[in-house]
Amino acid sequence: MTTIQFRTKTSPGGIPTTVKGCPLRTSVSAIGGRWKPLVMLYLLQQPRGFGELRRCCDDVANKTLATQLRELERDGLISRTVNNDARRSVSYAPTEDGVAIQPVIRALVEWGNRRLAAAKAAREALGA
Repeated sequence: MTTIQFRTKTSPGGIPTTVKGCPLRTSVSAIGGRWKPLVMLYLLQQPRGFGELRRCCDDVANKTLATQLRELERDGLISRTVNNDARRSVSYAPTEDGVAIQPVIRALVEWGNRRLAAAKAAREALGA
């Protein structure tokens, strides 16, 4: 059986109309997923090209990364600049809205560090 997914038209400003006006759904829609938070973390450190982002995100496929970058650009969190060099390279950088989520990304990193420390302590307590 095939599932057909209907997509609604994206409203101006890149905010999907399917979030029903919920602030949390809007936020998760913009930065949710496996790779978007990592991409934003690396771009908040410095602007990067596609290849550099690909190397930073070890297991991501090119198509997946390209899709995630397009979605972040559509939602106004990053900007894409085509450089006029011989290779026509592309660089990505956070926009003002992208920089505004830096405290959220930082909080996620800190929370992850606490979880890793707790897991390590639990393993040591079990003698593993």
